Amino acid sequence: MAELKVWDTDPAIYLFTSLTAGSSHIITATSRIETILRANKIPFKGVDTATNESAKKLFQRRASGKKLPFIVKEGYVLGVCGTGFVYERMR
Repeated sequence: MAELKVWDTDPAIYLFTSLTAGSSHIITATSRIETILRANKIPFKGVDTATNESAKKLFQRRASGKKLPFIVKEGYVLGVCGTGFVYERMR
């Protein structure tokens, strides 16, 4: 649990995805979210859950069945591609 504290205290916006999942849906959705964030000049950091063990644990424990990709800020999953509120929750 202590390793998840890092995410709770970091104010940065993260885009969690998996580049090795083998699903074209994840790659397309990740690209869509990246485009929205960049177009609105919202700084973010990309995180590959396949290579980041701490991010993978956060995904497994806090995503509540949501699918990748999604936005994380201060340890909370804020939005998922296709929900329509990704940008609104980031403002």
